[in-house]
Amino acid sequence: MTRMIERWFPCAQVSRESAGGWGSGNTERGLFTWFAARPTAQAKAAVICSLLRWPDDVAAQQKLQELVDRAMTGRYEVWDELQAEIAASNPDGACVLDPFSGRGMIPLEAARLGVKSVGLDYSPVATLASHLLADYPFRDWSHEPPVPFGDGAEDSGGLYDLRPRLLADVERVFAEVGRRWAASVSNLYPAVDGRQPWGYLWAVTLPCQECGHRFPLVGSYELRPGRTRRNAEPDPGQSFYIDAHDGTFTVVVHDGPPQRTPILSNAVDAAGKKIRGKAARCPHCGHSHAVKTHQLMADDGLGEDALLIVADIDPGVGKSYRTPTEPELAAAARASELLADEPPFSPVLSAVPDEQIPPEIGALVRAQLYGARTYGDLMCDRQSLATSRLARTIGQVAQDLAGAGLSAEYVRALS
Repeated sequence: MTRMIERWFPCAQVSRESAGGWGSGNTERGLFTWFAARPTAQAKAAVICSLLRWPDDVAAQQKLQELVDRAMTGRYEVWDELQAEIAASNPDGACVLDPFSGRGMIPLEAARLGVKSVGLDYSPVATLASHLLADYPFRDWSHEPPVPFGDGAEDSGGLYDLRPRLLADVERVFAEVGRRWAASVSNLYPAVDGRQPWGYLWAVTLPCQECGHRFPLVGSYELRPGRTRRNAEPDPGQSFYIDAHDGTFTVVVHDGPPQRTPILSNAVDAAGKKIRGKAARCPHCGHSHAVKTHQLMADDGLGEDALLIVADIDPGVGKSYRTPTEPELAAAARASELLADEPPFSPVLSAVPDEQIPPEIGALVRAQLYGARTYGDLMCDRQSLATSRLARTIGQVAQDLAGAGLSAEYVRALS
C-alpha cells in the first residue's frame, strides 16, 4: 500500500502552524526542554500522512488532502473524520514505530489520534521525557488511592474531581516537594528586606602568577542595558567593576554602562588588531595571563568559586543588581562546609554528581577548558548542596507516596 507521505506532505500548512500556538511545540518544550525541539505541527503531519493510504483515484486524493489541511488548523481538529480514515486505511489496525524518538513527539501525536505507538531512544533522558509527555498523561489513574498530602479528594469546591487526576496529584506533589525542599535549604538562602533574591552571579577566581592575589574571571561588566521607556523615566541600566586593593577585591555596582574594561578581554598587537582569545588581566598588579595560561591554571585545579552579585526583582525595571550582604556571603560559605558532610545516596551514588563529562562533548561544555571534569564541577558548592537536597526530598516524597498505597508506576509518574 502506498502511503500519503510517500506522495504528498502539507509543507505550507506545517510552516504556517509552526509559527505559534498549538503547532509551535512551545507547550511541550515548556514541559520538557529538548535540544532538538521541533514544531508539534511537523510531528502531527508526519503521523497523519504516514497512517493514511494514498488512493489511486485523483478525487479521493484531493479529498484526503483537504481533510489533512483542515486537521492542520488545530491540535484536535476533525478528530472523528481522521480516525475514520485512519481505520479505513489500516483495516488490521495500526501501530506507529519511532526508532529515534527523542522526547517522543511522534508517539505523542499518534497517541492524540488514539493510535498505539512505540518510541525507542538510546538516551535515558529522552526516554524519561517520553514517559512524561507521551505515556503517563494518557493512562487511567482513577483507581489509585489519594496522595497522602495536600487537600486530598475533599478539597474545597470539588476541584480535585474536576481536574484530570494526574494533573491534580502532580500539583500536590510539586507543592509538597517545594515546601520540604525550601525548609531544608532555608538557612542557605537568607532573605534580605523580607524577600528572596531572584538569582546570584558567581565567578571562578584564580591566583595571579605575578602577585599571587586572587581575581575573578569576568568577561563582561554590563548587568542591565539602559533603555528609554515610554511614559516612564529612562532606565540608565546597571553595570559593575572589580576594585582591587590590599590583596583583596570588591565588587562595585553602579548605574549606567560599564566604566572599565573587563578582566577577560582581547589583547591587541602592535598594529592595534585584537589577538585571538581573551587574556585575563590581574586587577591587583596588571599582569596579563594569556588565554592558554589561565585555562591551564584552572585545569590544574587552582580555580575557586566566588559570589559576586545578587539579583533582585524591581517592579519598575525588572532585574536589579546589588552586592551580597554579609549574611548572604556567610550562607554561601556555610554551604561549602555542609556539602562536605552531605551523605551519599548509595555506596555508588555520591551526593555531588561525579559522572565524567565525555571528552567528545567538550565543544559544547566549554567549562571543561577551566578544569571541569564531572557534571558536579559545573556547580558551585551551594548549587550542589541544593540539588542534592532536592533529589533527596523527591525520594522521600516518593517513599511517602508508596507508603500510602500508590502503585509503583504511579509513584514513578509523580516523582
